[in-house]
Amino acid sequence: MHDDAPAPGKVLTLRPSKLRWVLMLAGTALLLALSARLLQTNFAIGLAGTVFFALCTLVAALNLLPGASFLRLDAEGFEMRALFRSHRVAWREVAGFGVARIALNRVVGWHFAAGHAGHPHLRKLNAGLSGFEAALPDTYGRKAQALAELMNAWRDAAP
Repeated sequence: MHDDAPAPGKVLTLRPSKLRWVLMLAGTALLLALSARLLQTNFAIGLAGTVFFALCTLVAALNLLPGASFLRLDAEGFEMRALFRSHRVAWREVAGFGVARIALNRVVGWHFAAGHAGHPHLRKLNAGLSGFEAALPDTYGRKAQALAELMNAWRDAAP
């Protein structure tokens, strides 16, 4: 049996790639420094860049803290946590997972099962933008296709 395969009583916790977030932190910190230097020659653009890249740097730093982000799978469903905020979805609420393309990124998206009533306008907007009603915020160090297959396996094995 594969380590990631669903099993009774098993819980699988996936975490984002630390390397990705360290690189993001370094990149945004560099852009923050460059934006701050612009304050002397073009205050408006420098200020806008400084504020934006300061927020990006903060988000990258927060994502490196333990417990800030993860994807947890269990027999009942999955829990996504991003920036210490969690959202839980039951397997019975999901019709299926697939790969969505958002700009240059591939992410795991899903359609909700028939009868799911939550956020109909947002789900319609998401489906128009990505082809899916909802999506995971990260691929947790995996290829999107492999993660979608893993999520479908856990959903299919749910009681």
